[in-house]
This record gives sequence, structure tokens and C-alpha cells, in this order.
Amino acid sequence: MILDLAELSSKNLFRRGKRSWLTVIGIVIGITAIVALFSLGQGLEDSVTQEFEDLGANTIYVLPGSGIEGFFGGDIDGSLDDSDLEAVRRTPGVGEAGPMIYEGSSVGEFRGDRERVPLLGIPTDSSQEMIMRTNALEVETGRNIRDGDRFSGLASHDLAEGDVFDDEVGLRSQINILDNDVRIVGVLEQSGDPEYDRSLVMPIDSVRDILDDEDRIDFIVAEVSSGEPTDVAESIEEEIRQERNIQEGEEDFTVSTADDLLESFLGILSLVQYVVLGIVSIALFVGGLGIMNTMYMSVSERTKEIGIMKALGATKRQILSIYLVESAVIGFIGGLIGILLGLGISEVAFYAIRDSVGIPLRPSRSASLIGGALATSVVLGMVSGYLPARKAANLEPVEAIRQE
Repeated sequence: MILDLAELSSKNLFRRGKRSWLTVIGIVIGITAIVALFSLGQGLEDSVTQEFEDLGANTIYVLPGSGIEGFFGGDIDGSLDDSDLEAVRRTPGVGEAGPMIYEGSSVGEFRGDRERVPLLGIPTDSSQEMIMRTNALEVETGRNIRDGDRFSGLASHDLAEGDVFDDEVGLRSQINILDNDVRIVGVLEQSGDPEYDRSLVMPIDSVRDILDDEDRIDFIVAEVSSGEPTDVAESIEEEIRQERNIQEGEEDFTVSTADDLLESFLGILSLVQYVVLGIVSIALFVGGLGIMNTMYMSVSERTKEIGIMKALGATKRQILSIYLVESAVIGFIGGLIGILLGLGISEVAFYAIRDSVGIPLRPSRSASLIGGALATSVVLGMVSGYLPARKAANLEPVEAIRQE
């Protein structure tokens, strides 16, 4: 029965030719956008989660201000200093802790070419290895910066590949930053962070000298040696409050675990996804109206045919089923094409991101995404076709046969 209805519906759709395909396009656009959006979003979520796991779940960040905006070097209220660093280091459960500086607006000059080159200041003491590991900084050629290096630095991947300046920056090259010549002693592997991958990494004291800010700390990175990261983070917060002699609730700093930062990233990502989904839903709504319009026109054109079928014994339920199946087939075809296009778009987008940024991203192709998209398109088709189908089912056979 179902197969017979599907066959009949397919013949009717192909008989209408261009009109049917124009109706399908509305569904295709909506489903393509939804599949591409969720494939990209889930793939990005999986990649970000994997990156945080690789960097270590035992990492804690102390940021100025009341949120994660301090992690990005934005305009913030509050600051960190050496006393905060010492408070972190003496907290029970903390193994290593070190300061970092990130200055994203600095400009460098190399062989007459001036470009934005972010400065990344890291310590050269015992916390250096931990700082570099948790920030995916690894020396590929040359040597690491060390204690005693004043204006020596590490060229990031993009500097070395010629993606920042016109020429490639290599070992023993010199980049001028604010009238200071910085000699390159090592080249870093690609980290996957677009900002870090165009940065110049230097000893933190040298960056302070260049920026003329001898006490500056943008954030503190700590690694848990014992205990739960959440408990150690709470202890760090208490130690800094005592150091600053402030009460709970008066903090102008934030202590976050890697899980906290991950949750914030994913929360922002989810918000963006649902905003875009709301916009995409408009395309699906328009597609549903297209199906409804097509089916109403089909009922009008086939009124006499419907009357003959009812005169030969077709029930209201059978007529209703014919039109509902036609609507479902439109939704199914549009959904199937939309899924293929959406997966293709997400694959191309991720390939472009991997090629330009170097982050190992993979689009999501989960069965739930594909099944959900296909079910949505079919249900949308049936809902949109219900009113025209009911109109066809309620036609009186005698009156319908008289229609020209």
C-alpha cells in the first residue's frame, strides 16, 4: 500500500516537472544550511574539546577581570602582578605556575615590510616548559629562549613561512619591534592558534622592556600536581583574596580551570549556532509554504480526477494519504539533496580552515544529524501538505466530476 502510494505520488510529481523542482529547492536550501551549520558546529566543538584535552585538564588560568575576556587581551578591569603570581605558587596542590604577556597590537618591521606581529612573553625559569606545553608551543629548529637572552626570540610558524612579511623569517633574522632589534634563535611548530602562529615569542622581561611596563602580567598559568583542579582553583582564589586583602565577591580577577574555559567556548559556539538556526528556519518556513502552494494547485488541477477516484470507491483516507505521501516525497527529495550539499559544504569549509590555519578539524557526519535532517524535511512536507490533502479528501465526487 505505502509503496503503491509512493509510486503514484512520484509519477504525479514528475508530471508537474519544473513546479515540483522549484518547490523542492525551498527545502533544499533550508536543509543544506542546517546540515552544514551543525556539521561545522559539532566538528568545531569536537576539535576544541580535543585541543583542551591535549593541553591538559590539570591546567588553571588566572585572568584579570571578571570573565574570560582577559584570556584574549581585551579591554578589562583589573590587573595581575608578581604578588598574585607568588600567591598562586604557594597554593597547596600547585606544581608549577608562570606568568605570560600577550600584546596583540604590536607592529614589527622586517626588511622594510611593516606588519602586525603579536608579542608573547613567557618566563625562562623552571615554569617555561609547562607554559610552552600548555600553550602548544614547541621549538622545531634552533634553540629555545633561555635566561640571559635579552632581545632574542622565537619566530612562529607563519613568520617562518612568509605568511606575515613578504620574506620568510629564519634563524639569525632580526625583526624590529618598537625600535628594538630582536634576533631569532628558534622557529616554532604550528600551534593551531592563529594569533600564536603569527607571534614573536620572547622572554617576559624583554617584552616588559619593549612595552615599558616592568610589572605587567596578562595571565598566570598553573598546573595542578595533586588534588582536583576545581578544588585547587578555589584555593588559588582564596590565596589571592588574602594577598589583596579583599572579601569574596569583590574580586577583579577570575580563576578558571581548562574545563571552565572549554565550557565558555562551547557556550558561545552554541549561542551562535542557535542564532543562525533561527535565521535558517525562515528558509524552511518558506519551503513549507512552497509545498503548500504546490499541493493546493495540484488539488485544483486534479479535481475531476479526484472525483472519479471517489466515485470508483476511493475513501477520504485514501485520497488524504495520496496527497500526504506526495508532500512527504517532496520533503524527502529536498532533504536528501540538502543533506548531500550540506555535508559537501562543511567538508570544503573544514578543508579550507585546515589548509589556512593548520587546526586538525573534522566535520561531523553523525547518524543522528543525517537522520534528524531527513526526518525534519519529511515531516515539514507532510505538515505543509495536510491542508491541501484534507481539501482534496473532502471534495464531493459529483461536484468534482463536473469541474472542467
